[in-house]
Amino acid sequence: MRTNAISTANLWNSPRMGVARAQAEIATANQELVTGRHADMGLALGSRTGAAFILRQKLAELTALRDGNDTTSLRLSSSQTVLQQIQSGADATLKTLIGAPPDQRAEIVRKAATSQLAALTAALNTSAGGQSIFGGTNTLESPMAVYAGTPSSTAKQAVDAVFAFQLGTRGSAALATVTAVQMSSFLAEPNGAFATLFNDANWALNWSDASDTTIDSQVSLTDRVQTSVSANAAAVRDVAKALVIASDLDLSSFSAEAQDVAFERIADLLGSASKGLVALQADLGRSQATITDANTRMEAQRTLLTKQIGQLEGVDVAEAKTRIDQLTTQVQISYSLTSQLRQLSLVNYL
Repeated sequence: MRTNAISTANLWNSPRMGVARAQAEIATANQELVTGRHADMGLALGSRTGAAFILRQKLAELTALRDGNDTTSLRLSSSQTVLQQIQSGADATLKTLIGAPPDQRAEIVRKAATSQLAALTAALNTSAGGQSIFGGTNTLESPMAVYAGTPSSTAKQAVDAVFAFQLGTRGSAALATVTAVQMSSFLAEPNGAFATLFNDANWALNWSDASDTTIDSQVSLTDRVQTSVSANAAAVRDVAKALVIASDLDLSSFSAEAQDVAFERIADLLGSASKGLVALQADLGRSQATITDANTRMEAQRTLLTKQIGQLEGVDVAEAKTRIDQLTTQVQISYSLTSQLRQLSLVNYL
């Protein structure tokens, strides 16, 4: 018969190893209690780990689209507000033109148009989230220079040059001799000397640094919509054209017949511009509606994916708490047992 020696050291170390394992399990259970997920996803899910990864990838994609839609919605709402302001300014100028007494019309309309032209420039230079909202894809710089600034903008220089060449010096008596036919020819679309200042090439050269290409945004997994308006839009150009005629062509120096031609042209431009601005707002409104619908669908999809992920990765929080309590009790018992074993000594029995 053989007996194995049992040392005091072995008795001390045995519960100590159990404590180390219990503490590791407590740490794992605490992590699961806090996160609500398995601490070791691969160990817990096995072959289903790939499915959980795919679900999380889809959820992240939907979340990114949803967050991006918040920025896009800000740009759209800001654009709508500015377009409404520009339309209101155009309509107000037209009302002033229609309601002004004939003998005072040129000066009254000039003052109103000068104010509205400055407001138009400021409106088109509006930014949201650090980006120019009317710059098209060129969002890093303001598209419009101040028309009557110091020094003179290239746009005003071009208008001054054409005016002097076609009609004469501002304020001169010679302007009174300009006929209605000459004024009509000067303002005629699309090839009149004044009208050509606002064609695509000259608008880009003298007036606007905006891109013709507007921004398209992916607003859902399947939807992509236009989410900006360029300062190069025809309706915007019509507003600018009408305001420059009214504010900078020195209409009071012309004959009544020539003024009537100019006022009729201003009214036509403001009327067509107002309609064009309404159309632009309608286009943005459809994009806003698409984003609202997309957000609703994506929220439903996110809810479903979150539920599916929870079913795969989730742990029973109550069970995790019970396991922590049990393991904590075991550790406390181990500590107590170790303390008692450390008191064992032959000296106490001699």
